[in-house]
Amino acid sequence: MFRKYSVLLRMKYVEMFAYRLATIVWMTGAMVQPLITMMVWMNIDPDQENEFIFYFAALIFVERMTSAWDVWELEREIREGTFSYQIVRPFHPIHWAIAENIVYKALFLVILIPAWGLLAVFIPALRLDQISAAKWLLFFCALLLAAVIRFLFSYTFGLLGFWVTKVTALYGMFEAVSLFLSGRIAPMSLLPPFLKTISFYLPFRYMVGFPIEILTGSVQGMDIVYGFGWAAVWCMVFMLAVLLLWKAGLRKNQAVGG
Repeated sequence: MFRKYSVLLRMKYVEMFAYRLATIVWMTGAMVQPLITMMVWMNIDPDQENEFIFYFAALIFVERMTSAWDVWELEREIREGTFSYQIVRPFHPIHWAIAENIVYKALFLVILIPAWGLLAVFIPALRLDQISAAKWLLFFCALLLAAVIRFLFSYTFGLLGFWVTKVTALYGMFEAVSLFLSGRIAPMSLLPPFLKTISFYLPFRYMVGFPIEILTGSVQGMDIVYGFGWAAVWCMVFMLAVLLLWKAGLRKNQAVGG
């Protein structure tokens, strides 16, 4: 398995740099929405300017470390019939998607960490010297769970392509809901009480918002324990969904096109 993954990672690395312009566009485009949202909130409440700067900078980092796009690729490959080539391989297609996600996130990590360090020299709000080792550990554990949940969520919807022609339209509806309930439009603490309560039980918070809440200190004590518990539950739910949809999809697949 290690040898297979090392080959997959090298292939995906070469593939990503074969399309350098597209990669640059993804990198810059992904940061536009959080920066615009940050400026809006800073104008609404100037007294919390430093908090908003730190929150949305952390949002950019977490967003890139958890992002998943497999629903679009799976839908296209299933619809066009090219997914049939992956089915006959001795390696489950999900491993190709995992390898691609790892390479993408590793590339962003190499860019974002030095960029954060450089900006922190000039922007005191971005300095991390007050964050304890325990909080960092909790943050990275939550970040890993968030990446897994978001990947499985996207892959689950992608597998619906065996039954639905335009599954990305359905996925887009959930993405719109996720903007509000994951903390991407505003910190979770600014949500109306009703939406905030709902977000505790839905997966969207644990895809993005929960790791940031740990880092900013807005969630503490037993709330962190409950958060990890719900994140683990949603992780298992989507793992089961992928397994069941994969088995049912293979029976449904007609290998048309290609």
